[in-house]
Amino acid sequence: MPDLKQILNDEIRRLARKEVKLAVAPLQANVIALRKQVSELKKSLAATGRTIAVIRKDSGAPAEEAGEKAPRLRLNAAGIIRIRTKLKLTQSDFAKVLGVSMHTISSWEKGKSYPRAGVKARICALRTAGKRQIKALLTAPEAEK
Repeated sequence: MPDLKQILNDEIRRLARKEVKLAVAPLQANVIALRKQVSELKKSLAATGRTIAVIRKDSGAPAEEAGEKAPRLRLNAAGIIRIRTKLKLTQSDFAKVLGVSMHTISSWEKGKSYPRAGVKARICALRTAGKRQIKALLTAPEAEK
């Protein structure tokens, strides 16, 4: 004699799968339509970006118009250490010159974080600064106190 419990369980599973399939089918169609829409929007955005680049190139306009612009300077942990040691500054002196905390300099040098645009511009300016300018920057805040 067949196991009645097993037969009922199999039938319930079959019916449950059928119900789930009916409930999910419209959602799958929506997902497919949304993916197509996202793909079309990405293509449109890329085309718009290319058009803007061509217009900027033809007009000779700068890439960024207003505000504090960060120089196209790639700074990684080793680069920050190299700049600081080239200037012969300690982390605390480097922090004073840039107007940030010593902890910030430490986290930059460990690669945990990176300088923001305004600080990048100050670091870029320091790269060409001489010893006298650095010394003046270090003593200037102390004179104001």
